[in-house]
Amino acid sequence: MEPYLQLKRQSAWIIELARLFEPCDKQGHVRTTRQVKREVTQFLKCLEQEAAQHPDETKVVTSIVKAVRHRWWGLFTCYQVSHVPSSNNDLETFFKGMKHHQRRITGRKSVQEFILRYGPFAAFIDYTETFDDLLARLRQVKPKDLQQARQALQKVQLRLKKLYRFRHHPDQYFHDLETRWEKTISSSR
Repeated sequence: MEPYLQLKRQSAWIIELARLFEPCDKQGHVRTTRQVKREVTQFLKCLEQEAAQHPDETKVVTSIVKAVRHRWWGLFTCYQVSHVPSSNNDLETFFKGMKHHQRRITGRKSVQEFILRYGPFAAFIDYTETFDDLLARLRQVKPKDLQQARQALQKVQLRLKKLYRFRHHPDQYFHDLETRWEKTISSSR
């Protein structure tokens, strides 16, 4: 088979497989987990039969089937649990917006330090939120939850502070480490 036609045919498989995972059918009805699993299983069987007829495509078919089977456990969550998106496009858009706003605030090209410094806490920043909305949101937080979140943030920042010291002042970092080690050994005797 001509390479172009072969690639075109294989890309059609991927497009069809992606269509089978759509949360709604052509009429707009929500699809069930059972329905999607049945259709995907049937498609994979047809694909394997196709590979039996065309031995030169066996490697590609095996790869597709293996990839789907390997992820089988998590492929159908969006059909079982409401409000779980079928893709992570919204999440990617959210992170892109967050990085964009942070670049505008700092004027830096890279926001790597910001993300490392605040980790998951960076997601709580809403640039469209007014100060009054922020205060109203913060009033809903229980003091116990705030304390736990604050401790988690402090752990992240302590780890980053150590990493910074290790990279920028290694001699001082190792000297402090040796001093702490000697204190630990002398106190255990």
